[in-house]
Amino acid sequence: MSNRKRKKPLPPTLSNTGFIGATFADTNELLANEYHFSRKQMKITHHVLDALLQGVTQLFQQHNVEAALSCVYLPKYKKIGLVLSKQPFGRREGIGYFINYLKEVGHIDWDEKTKDYEIHNTSFIGVVFADLEKISKFTFEFELQLLAKFVKELIIPAKELFLQHHIRAYISGVENDEQHKLGFVLSIKPYDERKEADLYFVEYLKERGLYETDESEEELIPIHTKWSLFSK
Repeated sequence: MSNRKRKKPLPPTLSNTGFIGATFADTNELLANEYHFSRKQMKITHHVLDALLQGVTQLFQQHNVEAALSCVYLPKYKKIGLVLSKQPFGRREGIGYFINYLKEVGHIDWDEKTKDYEIHNTSFIGVVFADLEKISKFTFEFELQLLAKFVKELIIPAKELFLQHHIRAYISGVENDEQHKLGFVLSIKPYDERKEADLYFVEYLKERGLYETDESEEELIPIHTKWSLFSK
């Protein structure tokens, strides 16, 4: 038997120095908004996704990246989408752009009256949306599944739209079941999403004392104030 002591593995390193932050939701915290009867309209998904994207927009703007995103839910038309612009925009403008986009692609009749949502922002660059027509009822569990799916998948064509417009906004959806967290990591430089996105998210949580360890680890579980995604 060798008497040599095993060396502690070195912590993983990030090759990308362009990361600027992350926005995330605590999935355990979302349980406070759990409902027990199915609904015809979503209650959770769009609110959480929009709150995350508002944080994304603020971080990009702080780092002089002309990129703004918002989640818009149109229950009347059974559509949810990510609206993209070069500059921040209000809720009414986001709805207006989404409705006009749906008219352009033939999902809403041009004659339908939607003047209440006229657009005054000329910086919009596109919409990525999902059709919810086949979903007749929503449950809390299904909404959380949708949220995770939209964070990881709906964001992909959205960021491709930014790159097509030469906007250097790099973003990845991340989900960490062990830390019961879901969100986005952001960068101003390209990176290997498969290897670095999840790693950066963990390091981000650790740096801010938000990484929870189990009892077998030496570190203590930090006490922190949680941010509520829903207004009282």
